[in-house]
Amino acid sequence: MKKTFYILSVLITLSSCKKFLQEEPYNQIALQDIFKDFEGARTVLVGCYDQLKETSYYMRDMSVFADMAGGNIKHARAGNQFQLETYRFQNSPQINNMANFYIDAYNLLYRCNNIIENVQRVADADSSKKNRMLADAYAIKAIVHFDLARVFAQAPGFSAGATHTGVILRKVNTPVIEPRGNPSSVKEVYDELIADAAKAIQYYRNSVDIYDGDTKFWLGENAIKALLSRVHLYNRQWQQTVTYSTELISSNLYPLLSSSNYTTAWRGKAKLSESIFELAFGNRIAGSLGSYYNPLSTTGQLAATDDLFNLFDANDVRGKNTMFISAVKEGKTWFFTKKYLGINDTSNNIRLFRISEVILNRAEAYAELNDLPNALLDLNRIRKRANPSAPDFVSTDKDVVINEILNERRRELCFEGHLFFDLSRRGRSVVRTDCTGANCSITYPDPRYAVPFPIF
Repeated sequence: MKKTFYILSVLITLSSCKKFLQEEPYNQIALQDIFKDFEGARTVLVGCYDQLKETSYYMRDMSVFADMAGGNIKHARAGNQFQLETYRFQNSPQINNMANFYIDAYNLLYRCNNIIENVQRVADADSSKKNRMLADAYAIKAIVHFDLARVFAQAPGFSAGATHTGVILRKVNTPVIEPRGNPSSVKEVYDELIADAAKAIQYYRNSVDIYDGDTKFWLGENAIKALLSRVHLYNRQWQQTVTYSTELISSNLYPLLSSSNYTTAWRGKAKLSESIFELAFGNRIAGSLGSYYNPLSTTGQLAATDDLFNLFDANDVRGKNTMFISAVKEGKTWFFTKKYLGINDTSNNIRLFRISEVILNRAEAYAELNDLPNALLDLNRIRKRANPSAPDFVSTDKDVVINEILNERRRELCFEGHLFFDLSRRGRSVVRTDCTGANCSITYPDPRYAVPFPIF
């Protein structure tokens, strides 16, 4: 009991700190105690999942960033506007909306490395259980390094060979959590995270389940294949994108929602059939991403832009009259996505990987490989699910097909954290018409496609 309390105290301290710790939080005695048995080690690992659900990470900051900067979101109130510096492209080292994400990301890498470096201390776990802990630790490391690079570095295509500045890699732990030294190149960051993802897959294949509850709420081999489908897309490695995407699509484990039940499925609390991995939040109203999109919540202020609505056809099941809820705030009618609104105002899970995205990843990769027939098959599969009466999109022009795939990504994946990153990796300008204030549009290339490192 005392040990459990001690471990939880350490985890809470790590999660809540808003400045980097200057000393190692785990001394050698603490490490020996925490990793002495399976339950102690698993507590640290569950804490890693919990930190992914921090406000600074997927519960808000990381989830909202790309839609805020890309042009899917506008503020539904005049004062106390969330992520205002991001919206205005005015993040600086001193005033930085993503500073807490930066802190928690490196804290999370520290935890993962502690698991990797100390899991063999666990006396009462066989190799299959230890392998599962190693798999999750390498998987989360890959996700975190990727997310850091997406926010704080230009996309791989910014320079030949991706030799431009990336982020500080945390391959192993140092005596302090604060990242020191020089950032690695973007190529080095991607090489490292891809290698970690490959290690995770190998460990998953030689492991057993160690958690309670639905397997979609815990990382696994297929979740990391979905990650690699996305990572290789960003890295312009088209054949690898096709390979990982096809493995998931061909498995038939993640059937697409039908057009008829698309809206109701999002509105419910059950996991989506097409989800590969979800961060589960359970039945609660406050304290999750949904509260920022809920017009009935005191924190609900993230409304959809007309720029987004103008992309939907009238009969698209994802459009304004079906996947959005209207509300009057400060004398004006706004529309809020239903993607995170559960039943009775509870908040839905965060769907980090869906097969819809994987299909669109493959469509874009096919187009880049000049296989337009297969690219169009994937594109139209998503288009016609949303609007069965829509005619097939047809073109023999590669650029036209890619442009439509990007539009479809915006329609299908809006409010799921993709838009700005899609613009950045494709070298496209940000054009926001339904926008107020400074820097509604920025022309690529521009230093503001990478958020500056925060200074503490």
